[in-house]
Amino acid sequence: MVLIKIDSLSQKELEYIAEQEGIDNASDMSRDDLIECLRDLYDDEKSDAEEGGEENIQRRFVSALTDYRGGASDVTSLPGVEELPELYAETSVHVLLKNATWLYCYWSLAPLDMEKLTQELGDFELLLHVTVSEEGQIIDSYDISVSFDDCQWNINVNAPRGMAQVSLVAQNSAGKRVELAQSGQVQLVTCYWLEHRDEIRSNEDLLRLELGLLTNREGAILSCETVESIVDCIKEEGVL
Repeated sequence: MVLIKIDSLSQKELEYIAEQEGIDNASDMSRDDLIECLRDLYDDEKSDAEEGGEENIQRRFVSALTDYRGGASDVTSLPGVEELPELYAETSVHVLLKNATWLYCYWSLAPLDMEKLTQELGDFELLLHVTVSEEGQIIDSYDISVSFDDCQWNINVNAPRGMAQVSLVAQNSAGKRVELAQSGQVQLVTCYWLEHRDEIRSNEDLLRLELGLLTNREGAILSCETVESIVDCIKEEGVL
């Protein structure tokens, strides 16, 4: 939700708030008088200079307004409060790095774009097209099918280095594809263990040091998919 500033409210909205605050004859007051009266009410403990001026008045107004009715579900029925739309009028896709093996992706598809796609493609499905590149060369790419109700996804990546990027794609049964939006690139994490297998295999002190960073005080391996896969790999090579 969005809380509108007190001086942007209409006469009727200001009258409503003033009545809720117990101000007498609110319906007979002018808009300017109502604003001034509410400002004085929300800043009655200390002066503007002591409390932060206009910013403090607005903060008190917001706090008082959202306190009514005692529940968040009722806040949007109050004047000066608007409900944010579930869908925005913009088609976009964004990707963030969660850890060494997972990306977090979220997107939005504008209703107008949905209509245009239906006209162009007929029935279609939505895909997340994942691309991993290194020094400008694509080293891996694949599609993930998502539903029209989805707006976020966790994506597994197996590459230990390079750049990852995700595109939001529409595809019909005939295989025609339309790229709707493309995310920025994110730098994948380089894994020291996988990059230095030979060095770790032949250096027991380094192995113990690295293991110490991956275990708790009791010596148990930390609960992490990346750590577990590295340890399994080393076990298979006969190091542990």
